[in-house]
Amino acid sequence: MTNLEAIAIKLQEEKDKQLESILRVSGSAAITKNEYGINVIEANNPASSLLFKTLNKPKYDEQELLKAIDVEVVELRPNIPTPNLDLVPRPIYTEQVVLVEDLRKQVENLTTTVNDLNSQITTLESQVQTEINNRLSIEQLNDVLTNQMDTLTSTINDFSGQIATSLQKSVDESILRASLQSQNAGFKAQIEALIQQINSLNSIIEGLQSQLGAVRQQKDIEQATRGQGGDNINKVVSANFEKRGSATDPTMSYKIKNARDKQKEWVNGENLTLINNDLEPVKVTITPVFTQNQRWFSVPKSNFEISPGATEKIKFIDTPNGISFGKRDNTTFYDGTLNIKIDRKDGTSETKSFKTKLKVAHPKSYDGF
Repeated sequence: MTNLEAIAIKLQEEKDKQLESILRVSGSAAITKNEYGINVIEANNPASSLLFKTLNKPKYDEQELLKAIDVEVVELRPNIPTPNLDLVPRPIYTEQVVLVEDLRKQVENLTTTVNDLNSQITTLESQVQTEINNRLSIEQLNDVLTNQMDTLTSTINDFSGQIATSLQKSVDESILRASLQSQNAGFKAQIEALIQQINSLNSIIEGLQSQLGAVRQQKDIEQATRGQGGDNINKVVSANFEKRGSATDPTMSYKIKNARDKQKEWVNGENLTLINNDLEPVKVTITPVFTQNQRWFSVPKSNFEISPGATEKIKFIDTPNGISFGKRDNTTFYDGTLNIKIDRKDGTSETKSFKTKLKVAHPKSYDGF
């Protein structure tokens, strides 16, 4: 049951109560008690029953009866309030108004959504139609290309036939001349294309020869570097230490007698010869690494360049003053490395490490190493 239906039923009950009150006061036979003792009004036409049914009261003022029927008579209920046309209770009415407003907003939102969806559908339909048109255009273009290919194929076949016919009909000079001119034009175009291809191939061959020459030159440089003995650094620089011990000996070695005279001697690697076999100058960086800060030698020049084909000789300087001797009753060895880095103009770089060893010798073990 809705709120409006409930309100209508409530109003109808109020009207029935008012009519029952009037009939009870007037003593009309239109109102009677049923078998359960409940007052009931004749259901056919209560208004007509009020007039035409007999009155139980013997005396009743007809004028008052007429006033009872006319419920708007002021004398009967002087305090009758002005009829309130707001028949629906305010909370229920307000709730329904809010509900209707919400429903209206929902309808507006749904309408807007439907319009947007319709717009999207229209846009998508337009895009679909555009794609269909594009596909049709592509199909038409394919048909045109197919026709052109067929035409070209037919033209080529016709041209071949014409050449065969022209060769066979060599007697007809005019036709032969026209055919030969056409052939010459085609041959010239083919010859020009072949010349361009030959030029491209010559360029490729020159590039390959240049690369091959560079590779051969690099191999020659590497072979020359290996042929100079010593160690090959970055494929172009040979490093030769003098003097050089066996393969198991450190490249650079030095010994100091831990006695009062502090006798000292280079054993291996006092001198270094670097030869640059590259066609470009190379950059050399020499970095010694000492153990326990025992700086027993120094490098006279550690950063320099060697010109192409040039030789650089370096004599290392022993620095015994930078050594802590410690006790004299034992022999101590200090291992280190000498790093030589070669940077070429082509951007390649290589660092090679060489072993170094310092011997602080007991006086009796100075002669050996």
